[in-house]
Amino acid sequence: MTIIVGDTERAELKAAMARARAHPMPWEVLRRRITEQDGTNTGHVEDQPLAHERPPAEFVDLPFGYIVAISFEEQPAGMCLHVSVSGPWPRVAPNMVVCAMIFSALDVPAEADDVWTEELLIDGKPGGRTFNVVWLVEPAI
Repeated sequence: MTIIVGDTERAELKAAMARARAHPMPWEVLRRRITEQDGTNTGHVEDQPLAHERPPAEFVDLPFGYIVAISFEEQPAGMCLHVSVSGPWPRVAPNMVVCAMIFSALDVPAEADDVWTEELLIDGKPGGRTFNVVWLVEPAI
């Protein structure tokens, strides 16, 4: 049996989540980022808008080329946990079984508040795919 999220990976994911919680993305930065998108759910790996303004996500490399990005974001509803999973490049979408293992390792609820996929452009050409999930972890008061 192939282990993609074992004890070592679980510890790395939990540590990344703790680091991300220590530096959440402020709502003002997220709001500007959202309004600057073109609405296509296609991003350029080369163009990370406002990268200098936002705290970087915490990344965890998993076996077989899966990459997990973890960040916390201030949103109008409250503090949200945002987890993105990318599959092995090129053109392979993340496996939902692997995503379920990652979410289980992070001890997040089975039901998320928002889910979407994105296609990333690599050198201007379609190629990467990410699966994004957001959970509201601390509602606004």
